[in-house]
Amino acid sequence: MASNRRILRSSASSSSKTPGIQPVQPIVSSPVTFTTPTIAPTKSIQIIPPGQKLPNITRKELKLLRQKQSKLAATSALTLEELPDVPNIQNALNSTLIFGQYEAGTAVCISPDGHLLTCSHCFGDDLKKFRKGIRRKWLLFYTGLAVLADCRVWDGDRDLALLDIVAIESPVPDIRQIPSFAHISLFEGNIKRNMEILCIGQPGRDDLESTSAKKTKYNLVEVSEGTFQGMVKGADPQDNSEIGTLMHDAWTYWGHSGAPLVSKSDGKLIGLHSSWDDQTAMRHGIPAIAIREFLEEYKQFMTD
Repeated sequence: MASNRRILRSSASSSSKTPGIQPVQPIVSSPVTFTTPTIAPTKSIQIIPPGQKLPNITRKELKLLRQKQSKLAATSALTLEELPDVPNIQNALNSTLIFGQYEAGTAVCISPDGHLLTCSHCFGDDLKKFRKGIRRKWLLFYTGLAVLADCRVWDGDRDLALLDIVAIESPVPDIRQIPSFAHISLFEGNIKRNMEILCIGQPGRDDLESTSAKKTKYNLVEVSEGTFQGMVKGADPQDNSEIGTLMHDAWTYWGHSGAPLVSKSDGKLIGLHSSWDDQTAMRHGIPAIAIREFLEEYKQFMTD
């Protein structure tokens, strides 16, 4: 679609740089800080020092996780440098995580305690597959920092899942300190058609547009620009089981499921990307109204 926009790093021109002057690299801030709590924390997060064995991961999965981790760490400054110059976009990036698994997938942190949102189909297309599947998965921040998250709630009707970070791979801090995570807030107010938005997500590795087995050359984290295109007419915004009821035209690819859609004006969350219509090429997502009802219904899982 003509209205969406994505800037590939390979397309950046070097002619705009002044000869002999090295560009200043942005300071990469950590999505996680360690603080000393003033009151007893409500939950415990395991700290796994680098070099120790990671739980809940196969050898093959670990190899892929390390490959993604290395690539993210090497490109984090460039990712930050190429962000659009809009309010709170760095916080939105800091709050976004990508799945370490081959199937890609994206999530977003919504609380300093490490509660994440993603699409339920990232953990299984239906309840039977979810119950038989793996509920703990490793994810990565754009800096390469790895966390293990447990799927606490699976809602196939809304196509939403609530995850809880249970472990982080990090040098051990002071014994009294606990991790605090960058997080994003829900957009307040009316979301109007053609509102400018940003989508932050992980494109899949397989080139589905090729007739042969090819890999894509997309970055592990892509930021695209677009607009909110309204809601599916007559649809219940709480029912996103077949296709997301929010419509948008920001560029996405398979693997973007769960990617945060944020308002370009303030970096607040208006929805999650979930699907696309192969007849119209319209992108679809889960609207903030469904997210808000979901969080209200399952709020006990954020305080346990």
